[in-house]
Parts: sequence; structure tokens; C-alpha cells
Amino acid sequence: MTTTEMAIDAHAVDAAPAGRRAADQPDRGQRALAITSRYGTLIFLGVLMLLFTVLSEVVLGEQRFLTGANLSLVLRQSAVLAILAGGLTLVLILGEFDLSVAATLTLGGAMFAQFAQGDYVFTWPTIPFTDIGGGAIFGAGWQANVLFAFVAAIGFGLLVGVLNGVIVSYFGVTAFIATLGIAGIVEGYLIRLTDGRSVQLPKNITDTAQGTLLGWKAPDSWSWGPSLFGRTFQIDFSGLSLPLISLAAAVVLALLWLVLNHTEAGRRMDAVGGNPEASRLAGINVKRYRLAAFVICASVGAFAGIVLAAGRTGSAVTLVGNQSSYLLQAFTACFLGAVTLKEGEFHIIGTIVGVALMTVTFSGLIILGVPGYAQTIANGAILVAALTFAGLARKAATRT
Repeated sequence: MTTTEMAIDAHAVDAAPAGRRAADQPDRGQRALAITSRYGTLIFLGVLMLLFTVLSEVVLGEQRFLTGANLSLVLRQSAVLAILAGGLTLVLILGEFDLSVAATLTLGGAMFAQFAQGDYVFTWPTIPFTDIGGGAIFGAGWQANVLFAFVAAIGFGLLVGVLNGVIVSYFGVTAFIATLGIAGIVEGYLIRLTDGRSVQLPKNITDTAQGTLLGWKAPDSWSWGPSLFGRTFQIDFSGLSLPLISLAAAVVLALLWLVLNHTEAGRRMDAVGGNPEASRLAGINVKRYRLAAFVICASVGAFAGIVLAAGRTGSAVTLVGNQSSYLLQAFTACFLGAVTLKEGEFHIIGTIVGVALMTVTFSGLIILGVPGYAQTIANGAILVAALTFAGLARKAATRT
């Protein structure tokens, strides 16, 4: 080997590590972006909880955020949104939109309240079960017409889903236009039916729905005072309870997760959302699965309306405009979920995290005395941030 060849080889050896380091830089950046896009929502949720905990102690002089009572309230407040967003997730997975979810929510609550009044022919004997928890479940005054009211309300929601699914899947109308039109029809029907008045629910129903599991509450011993930055923070979990409507939300979300992840129908829905044309060529009935997604979404939305009326407000609001905030909140939760754990994909676990982030944010702002308009601004800002992160996640995925 000549002297010149030896010099060239030595230069190549010296340059190799530098070349590898330069090549590693983009890879590290892409990995960091991928990690941020996957776990950023969870990290942000943890930071928010810590921030509100500290601010509550410093600004208010006492701990009002990280308490058993407030955590129970967060669970109760998140139930309706979690159910509604869970159903919407199915439609979004298939690449469609449903702008009628707020209308379906209102319809479900209104129909349940109307049929549960007890002045219909369905006044069969009382079902003999008593006192499971915070209210008398199936106890005195709980008539079989309440069961009929539940079925009827879900049936009305199912009808809305069928209309949405048929118009979008079989008539080829854009989901944005079709579902917006159906929402208008539902709103007009409710105004004609109730003159825009709220419908009060019987007390025995609200007492039950607003109860807790087995009437359980955390004992007074569930509290301690950790020290941070030389200051003692009193954290009191006494009074923590498990609202029944939160358990109902957990059951619905668990069922949706099982369907999407552990059934053939769920895998086919995911395939249709990923590539409708390839799914059609593979023998999957794309129209049928789109119809099914709209039907499930609307039925779940009607159930969310029942939970809202019976478990939260005690009455059914019949003006869709009064529930319109749930539309934006549901979409925000789903889009937040799309940038959680997966890169730009809608999924139930992500939606749950999105709901938790939004509920914690609103709870913290309320405790700190932030005005209502600022909470609305925060909702919009969170949605914009979610969409931005979703775009970054998709770009990162295409480059890797």
C-alpha cells in the first residue's frame, strides 16, 4: 500500500464517526418529535395537575384542586363528554364527521324525560330491587315505564344514526352537510315537541342517577401533607366517591374499546378508515361499516343525553343550542386523543386522555376563579394545539 493510499484510508476512518454523528442528528430529532407527539398529551396532563395543585395552594391559600371532593366532581363532569366523544371516535376512525352529536345528545335526554314522566300507559308494577348505593335503584316509585323511556330515547338516537349513515354512505352526501342538516331537523322537532322548555325528571330517577357506587366515600384518614419547596401542602382525599354515571361511562368506553380492538368488525372499521378503496377490493362492505359507525355514534350520543339529564342536571334541556358546547368539546377530546400514544390515529384510549385533559383544565380554571369566556378560549386553544400536533405527528410518521 502506498503512502497516498494509507493517508486516504486514515482520513476515511477519521471522517466516519463524524458522518455517523451528522446522520444521527436528524434521527434523534425525529425520535424526539415522535416521542413528544405520542406522550406529549400525557406529559401536559401531569404538568397541568401539578400546576393547578400548586396554584391552588399559593393563590387561594388552601388546597381545593387535589381533593377527594374535587376529583369526584371531575369524574362526574367528565362522564357525559367521555361517552359522547367515545361514540364520535368511531365515526372519525372511518374518516367521517358527525356534526349532529350535540343534537342527538339533546334528543336522547329530552325523549327520556318525556317518557319517564309516568303519565303514559306504561305504569307496570315496581321492579323489586332496592338500595344499591347513593339512591334507591329500582326502589319505590321506579316504574317499568322508565325502562321504556330508556329504550325509546336510545331508539330515537338510533334513528338519527340510520339517517346520517344512509345519507352519507348510500347517497354519497358529504358527512359535514348531511349531519349538519339532520341536526337542524332534530332541533326543529324538539322545539315543536316541547316549545323549547326544559323537561323535569322525576326525583327518584335523579336521586338514583346522581348517586355513588354503594354509597362509598373515602374516609377522613385519606389525607396527608407533603412538603415542597419548604411549604407543606395539605392534600385531602377524604370524601372521594365513585359516581354511578362515571361507572356508566367506563362501561361504554370499555365496550367500544373491545369492539374496536378485539373483534373482526372493529378491525374492518379500522381498515375502512385507513384505505376505503383497498378495503372494498378486499371484499369489505364499506357502506355497511360506515352506516354502523354512524348508528353506534348516535345511539351512544343519545345515552350521553340520558346521563346528562338524569345524572347531572335533573332535567332535559330541549334547545340544541344550549348543548352546542359539547360538540366542540367532543371533537377536541378526539383530536387530542389522535396525538396520544399513536401518531395521528383516533382511538378510544387517546380519547379518554383527551377528555381527562379538558376536564382537568376546566376544573382548575374554575377553582382559580377564571371567567367563563376564558374557559371557552382555552377550549378553542386546546383544539388548535391538538390539530397542530396531529399534523406534526403525521409528518414525523412519513419521514421515518
